[in-house]
Amino acid sequence: MLCLACTMPSTGPLCERCRLELRPAPEITVGLGLIGVAGYVHEGPARLLVHALKYRGVVAAAGPLIEAMTDRLPSSATALVPVPRARLRVLRHGVDPALVLASGVAARTGLPVIPALRSRWWWRRHAGRSRSERAPVSFEPTSEAVPGGAVLVDDVLTTGATVLAASVALRGLPTLALTGTIASRVKRGDGPSGGAVTVHPSSGPNDRNTLRARMIDGVDLSRVRDPGRGHERDGEEHE
Repeated sequence: MLCLACTMPSTGPLCERCRLELRPAPEITVGLGLIGVAGYVHEGPARLLVHALKYRGVVAAAGPLIEAMTDRLPSSATALVPVPRARLRVLRHGVDPALVLASGVAARTGLPVIPALRSRWWWRRHAGRSRSERAPVSFEPTSEAVPGGAVLVDDVLTTGATVLAASVALRGLPTLALTGTIASRVKRGDGPSGGAVTVHPSSGPNDRNTLRARMIDGVDLSRVRDPGRGHERDGEEHE
């Protein structure tokens, strides 16, 4: 057996070295009343797992991420809403990472997966680009009903723009975004007026009321486009 992260010989899904290098992620406030929690920090083995899933279609690489994500899910969660990848990228890479992760968490928890969001066919990759060079990410709601307590699911949370766009499309109903990893550069402000700030992890199991109490609304609502034309925010393709 080979390690799913480093591909070195291993007796389990991850070799001992990679398993020890996984670093739990902090909770973060994203904005618009949205909290982000993730299994791991987006570095080392966790980053390799995400890339194996996302760009090489190695579905087994989702396993360690799903296990950690399930541990971070509050007991009050009622449903899982995957944040869809641009459709042309799904065709190119053969996988929609958020759907794989949401399905895995659903299998462990019994929660329903609700396809409540529809993505565009394509948007430009934003990895390595400045904010001024990034194109808007947009989603449209489907006809699926989303219950209170629904949780957004995605592979990576970096600037937070993608999950914010998804939340806006659902009229702010989800108050929690659950991701496989959180990149360190998501910390982009100093407080309520500066956007996302790192929040220390809970000392115990996540509680939705506690999460709601930590929300910091640091996003300019005037930048949200007309709901009648879809919902767009400056963002990135889950990079």
